[in-house]
Amino acid sequence: MKGAEERGQAGEQHEVAAPPLPRTLIAGVGYRNLRDLSAGNAVVDALLELAWPPGVEVEDLSYGPMDAIFRLREASFERLFVVGAVARPGRFPGEVYRRRWRYEPEPPEVVQGRVAEAVTGVISLDNLLVICAHFEALPPEVVVIEIEPEDDGWGEGFSPRVERAVERIAARFIAECGVRSAE
Repeated sequence: MKGAEERGQAGEQHEVAAPPLPRTLIAGVGYRNLRDLSAGNAVVDALLELAWPPGVEVEDLSYGPMDAIFRLREASFERLFVVGAVARPGRFPGEVYRRRWRYEPEPPEVVQGRVAEAVTGVISLDNLLVICAHFEALPPEVVVIEIEPEDDGWGEGFSPRVERAVERIAARFIAECGVRSAE
């Protein structure tokens, strides 16, 4: 977000600073080396190489919701964007689905089941969101960006559709935040 030019007295021009962004975390979630299911990690990897404006951080939250609770509470973000590849019925491979996330409380035994999965190493975008919301660790604004995976086999690299989706998502964050190369 670049500042606009404004004319002052005697016609001199100066740049007006853009308003600061809300304290924001851009996060990825996924399994490395599981082809398309690594998409969230790949978006974060691409974004970590850039110089972000003050108040914007980028992090891979695949380490799990139990630790993410403490990280999110400590940082007090106002906004969270979380990216991951999630297979859902009726979707098309490589398509990107973006939505505001709202917590719909689940019964305690369901949340406990999600916690059990998380502490045994299951990496799940849904578990991350539900567990962090249950323990009131999420910021007021949460935007979920999901990519429909095509190939969930072992290995590196993506199906062509998912590779293009990863590039589009990274480019959108860069454009929206006015980011420049870290070099």
